[in-house]
Amino acid sequence: MNFLINLIAIPLGFLMKVIYNFVGNYGISIILFTFVTRMILFPVSYKQQKNAARMQLLNPKLKKLQEKYKNDPNKLQMEQFQLYQDENINPYSSCLTSFIPLILLWGVLAVVYKPMTYIMDYKEDMIEDAKCIVLSLDEEEEKNLSKNSMRQELIIMDKMIQNPEAFSAAIRDGEITFIEKNAEKTRKLSSIDSNFVTEVTDFAETFTLGSVKLSETPSTNPSENSSFFLFLIPILSGLMQLIFTIYTQSMQKKRNPDMPSMGGMNIMLYMMPLFSVWLAFTVPAGVGFYWLCSSVFSFLQSMFLYAWFNEERVERIGEAEREKAKKTKKRPSMMQRLMEQQEEMMRQQEQQGISGNRIRYSDGDGGTKISRAEMEEYNTAVIREARRRIAEKYGDTADADSDTDNKNNKKK
Repeated sequence: MNFLINLIAIPLGFLMKVIYNFVGNYGISIILFTFVTRMILFPVSYKQQKNAARMQLLNPKLKKLQEKYKNDPNKLQMEQFQLYQDENINPYSSCLTSFIPLILLWGVLAVVYKPMTYIMDYKEDMIEDAKCIVLSLDEEEEKNLSKNSMRQELIIMDKMIQNPEAFSAAIRDGEITFIEKNAEKTRKLSSIDSNFVTEVTDFAETFTLGSVKLSETPSTNPSENSSFFLFLIPILSGLMQLIFTIYTQSMQKKRNPDMPSMGGMNIMLYMMPLFSVWLAFTVPAGVGFYWLCSSVFSFLQSMFLYAWFNEERVERIGEAEREKAKKTKKRPSMMQRLMEQQEEMMRQQEQQGISGNRIRYSDGDGGTKISRAEMEEYNTAVIREARRRIAEKYGDTADADSDTDNKNNKKK
């Protein structure tokens, strides 16, 4: 899990560090960081919005297919896949992109929680030395550090700001005694230097947005916060997400009046902003502020893309894609081939049932049943024949032969 988080957090931390070194303020860095990541991901959002707009124009054709094949779901799926292929549309293209904001959030969480690691580039040993200094100054901090393992670097920074002289003295002495897990320990501070305290305290002073400390976790009680805006960050973040959700839902309904109500899914969409408000009250304000910035940029981006992909432009794009599909002989998708294979198997089974060629035995009540061994042999033959026919259809005989080759190899 740590490897995956580092895989995301290290490049994001590098980007944040570059921006921070340029502007010198963490709050402004989050705004610019959000803008830059949105610009990097804009081609993905553009393609996703274009695909969604084209899918909306296909709804009348899809509705006709649903009415025509309402009693034949397998045929309906086949016709839908054929329509998508003719229109050069991948109906699943937006599935992966929907996870990108969540992946980014994990990286941002790591960067906000561990600025000493991902922005200041301090090694683990140096951070551990600083943690031991905190324990040497106050034994009670062990419980606090254990309870808030994710926030350890923020706690260390906060303690260093409160008492920089004690940290500097410990570093000069080069050796400290502290209590950890009810045992007295001694540690030599070999990895930490005299500039450490100055660098961290200078950075911590810029870990703000105006008078708001972005390392502080907002409280649901406004009076307990160092600033009223600290209390407002989660509220504004959730409100902006709610506005964004209402806007996208209204635009989708406007573009596609026949769009069916998603029921429970709609409830989830409107519950997510409330969930984010609660979550923003449990994490450092820097995370909630990132959500707020991300929601604002997402809203502005969506307004631009909805205006750009008007009906006339989408129709022109669709015509160009249809011409492209005609000129380019595309191989069918794996899903389409599986659907065609299933349809071919059902066709063969119907033919076998009509001709009565199955081998049966008596069940004792005057009826007949196919034996288990015969059923397995029959199903294998049907699958092999279906694969062969579909492979021949697309000029790919290797797929059909591979099953036989595999069975022969197993026998050997």
